[in-house]
Amino acid sequence: MRLLSQIIIFFLIIPLKASPIVSATWLSKNLCKENIKLIEVGSSYNSYLVEHIKCAQYTNFYKHGWRESKKKVPMNLPEPEFLIKIIKKMGISNEDHIILYPKKNTDIYSMAETTAIYFTFKFLGHKKISILNGGYPYFKKEFDLFVEEGEFKVKPNTSYKAQIDRSILANSNDIIESRKNNYRLVDSREKDFYLGINKLKGFGNFGTIESSINMPSKWFLEGRGLSFNDLNLFKKIYNYSEIDLDENLIFFCYSGLESSINWFVSYELMKNKNSKLYEGSLFDWIVQNKLLYKKL
Repeated sequence: MRLLSQIIIFFLIIPLKASPIVSATWLSKNLCKENIKLIEVGSSYNSYLVEHIKCAQYTNFYKHGWRESKKKVPMNLPEPEFLIKIIKKMGISNEDHIILYPKKNTDIYSMAETTAIYFTFKFLGHKKISILNGGYPYFKKEFDLFVEEGEFKVKPNTSYKAQIDRSILANSNDIIESRKNNYRLVDSREKDFYLGINKLKGFGNFGTIESSINMPSKWFLEGRGLSFNDLNLFKKIYNYSEIDLDENLIFFCYSGLESSINWFVSYELMKNKNSKLYEGSLFDWIVQNKLLYKKL
């Protein structure tokens, strides 16, 4: 499996800073430490109870409130106060290093749910957050001795304070003003959705936002799984998509899930701090009575 070795080595050299991704080897050496909070992002609590990485607690992206329906827009980012309640319940403090890992590579949105929660922590101003490269399947394969069953109990924390960072969040006005403000719009969905050949079931329109370009999020995942491709391939993908590595970018998809992968790669792995996520994405765009443009 190809790992982002440059980033991981950087993390090993400077432990006071959290790398955006960590390896299974690193995690095996840092499990159950007091200031490390390990979180399994999954779709089945029963699966978590049967087996999970030692000292990991469980969260469900859809059921535990990480997103909410608001003004006919599904999967909206909740108000900070609500998100803080979730985090306090998980026993997380501002100083903790959060490690997120997706559970199953058979769920097509596993990594997207993980990067969306990562984005949420970043939006709240949390400093130390990482994603386990390869997720649970790779960790179990390499370190089966560190897998356990049952529920890992945590004590709620009452003192978590957010420092909201709205610079990473885009809205419909940012889309409208994108040309004026020199931002490029990047549709993170699959090519057939971008071209208007197909659409998501339950979504009323075909097509994309006018003037956007396409860079599917799955391209950044090795074998479309739970491991990120390496930095050299990222650069080739950007070059093929005719996107400069340091230009202003706004990523979108249907509801901010797939595009959170693209944002994570751009903002954290490619170090482009001029990257934003249109978290409401096309569901929000349509509610704002905006039209979509069909490429075909």
